[in-house]
Amino acid sequence: MQVRYIANACFLITLSTGETLLTDPWFDGPCQQTWWNFPPVPEALKAEVWASKPDLIYISHLHHDHLHPQTLAPFDHATPVIIGKLNTPNLRNAIRAVGFANITEIPFETRTPIGRGACEAVIFKDFHGNTRGDETQVDYDLDTSIYLYDPDGTRLFNAVDNTILPPDAARIAAEYGAPDIAMLPYASASLYPMGMGDYDDAAKTAAMQALRERTRGNFRENVKALGAKKVIPAGGEYVLGGQAAGLSRFLPQPLASELAAEVGTAVLAKLYPGDVLDSATLAATEDPRATHRGFTDAERAAYALTLADRAASFSQTVLPSDLAFDWPRALKKCAANYAVRRAKMGLELAADIYLDLRRPDASRALLFKFATDNDEAGVVSEIGQGDRARLVYEMDERLAFNLITALLSWNAMEASALITLRRSPDQYMHDVHRSIVHFTLLS
Repeated sequence: MQVRYIANACFLITLSTGETLLTDPWFDGPCQQTWWNFPPVPEALKAEVWASKPDLIYISHLHHDHLHPQTLAPFDHATPVIIGKLNTPNLRNAIRAVGFANITEIPFETRTPIGRGACEAVIFKDFHGNTRGDETQVDYDLDTSIYLYDPDGTRLFNAVDNTILPPDAARIAAEYGAPDIAMLPYASASLYPMGMGDYDDAAKTAAMQALRERTRGNFRENVKALGAKKVIPAGGEYVLGGQAAGLSRFLPQPLASELAAEVGTAVLAKLYPGDVLDSATLAATEDPRATHRGFTDAERAAYALTLADRAASFSQTVLPSDLAFDWPRALKKCAANYAVRRAKMGLELAADIYLDLRRPDASRALLFKFATDNDEAGVVSEIGQGDRARLVYEMDERLAFNLITALLSWNAMEASALITLRRSPDQYMHDVHRSIVHFTLLS
């Protein structure tokens, strides 16, 4: 088996049968409005991957940095796509929407032949759900992971974005075998601390360092529990461009040197675009075209600033006139839909949420308030104070229009730092952030 790293969570895996499996293709252009691949993918490498005609494509979940229409467009749309057998059609429908109809859904934790049948795959569902493992609070599956059994005996585990903890890694090793090669996440995909409106630079830096320390520790313990011979850090390989480019200096992804200090250079296999890891020797061959090897925080942040002039696609939105589009009415409808979804999901929350919508010149267009524990919703003149918990989402009104019409996803947009968040108390309200995806006109 050979594993070629392309970008973020995208790998081109060549099995001993000669078949190839491409995972989570995003390597061309931005995703989620402001995310750009880092290190950047050489144009020649992109062309090679498109021309490779993979035998199979695996897509773990429907976030844009894993299911990227622009990247997928040049591939033969007859290529078989494998996914987990999710409890909603959302991922399947999203794949079909970009033109791929040959989709195989694999039941979770069932060893299943794929391709010509000599290789087998196991797909795992979200290890901890979207609300800390309480499935009564969530009615859809999202993240998945994949474990491959190559006919030559090589075992590969790709956790992708799945929130894997050491007990999960230990169970996988015990029940499915310690893999030869593992791809493990090592960074958070969140607006924290980049988009925190009440944090100054010092507070953002402190929060970034604390988050990095925590994620490094979790990465180390997962590596120990899984027992893989080689571990590739994957996912979170991006910088922010456009209006958020300057926030890239607060990205919480640990550097390769930091991860090596945690697990050792003998285990860590930090790959750059085009690099190939061979399962027989567990040695990597470097692609000479790859840039930014061994980059520092400063080098990563400097590259992001070269993308500062890139405009987010939402900025091209032309809003209807005030006579044609009634913001208060639309947002009240969203709040009512959100209340119905919260009731179905059994969420018991008590907080006020404000949408502080801004015009392109940054002046306030509208301040809308709704509560998570009653039917109160409407336009207000100021943000309330007091002891009651509150979240303030400040954003461009054109972005808000895209979010409430479901042209963009709330949860995916969080990570791109285009929404400035203020909260009181300064605590993460997990269920609010996860459920806000249902604040739409169509929910």
